[in-house]
Amino acid sequence: MTENMSVELEDLGRQIKEDPSNLKLRRLYADNLLENNFPDKALEQYKYLMGIFSNDPVMHFNIGVVYEKLEKLDLAEESYRKAIGISPNDPDFHYNLAFLLDQKNQINEAIIEYLKTIELNYEDENAHFNLAYLYAKQDNSVEAIKHFEIAIRLNPNDIYAHFHLGTQYSKTGQIQKALDEYEKVIQLNSNYSWAYYNIACIQYEQGKIDEAINNLKKTIDINPKDIDALKTLANIMIIKKDYILALNYLEAVILQKPDNGDIHYDIAQVYKSLNEFEDAIFHLEKALGFKESLSVSLGKVISEAEEIKKSHIKSNN
Repeated sequence: MTENMSVELEDLGRQIKEDPSNLKLRRLYADNLLENNFPDKALEQYKYLMGIFSNDPVMHFNIGVVYEKLEKLDLAEESYRKAIGISPNDPDFHYNLAFLLDQKNQINEAIIEYLKTIELNYEDENAHFNLAYLYAKQDNSVEAIKHFEIAIRLNPNDIYAHFHLGTQYSKTGQIQKALDEYEKVIQLNSNYSWAYYNIACIQYEQGKIDEAINNLKKTIDINPKDIDALKTLANIMIIKKDYILALNYLEAVILQKPDNGDIHYDIAQVYKSLNEFEDAIFHLEKALGFKESLSVSLGKVISEAEEIKKSHIKSNN
């Protein structure tokens, strides 16, 4: 038996060898090979069949799927376009072409194909969602919101549509609507940490610091490695002058990003506030060693380190 191939597939293969002219059986074999993730073997069968059924749009479409699985995107695009050329009113053909064009970063062309998909099948929730996502990437919030809202009407339990709709609402200043969408995400999946984080960011901007802290803590309870949440908590603790707690959060970040100059610089600032000068100098020098990820000017960091050394020496005298 071929590795990982089911008994049924093996049996179909044997039947083809015994009756190679049975085209219906060969097509069934090809379709099953594709469905069970044997793209190379499926392609062999489809190519054989294509010599006979060259105008079969589904055959071209399936070959496109095979090429996409094999990461031969140009060949996949060619096959999808052939399928569309023969049968231009099949929404699935346009959808797959749109998805492929998105992978190739041909965003405008992908949008056109998603619009054609929706024109042919308005109920395709995935097409609306993907189209909205592309509009969001283009900063076209009006169209993004429109299609995320449609996707949600078609599938009210799509947490990703709710989340991204919330992001677009927030971006356009519709803050309460954004909060409502993030709350819906949490209702659908209480472990979706990014929803808590986005709520916290809004609350922080509104000056609701305690509420923001609560949601940031929920974020890291779910995902202890959420760097953005840890950094935001650290910043809040610095403002509250709770430097020890700020340091704890920043150290959790540096464990994940040991070569990040900005984080070392931030840690140095906390140590300065704690009058822990040697540790401050250590992290300033670390920051200088990772200048590629340092947004503060080298001159400023060097000057700070020298000033601390002078004051530290004086304090020891």
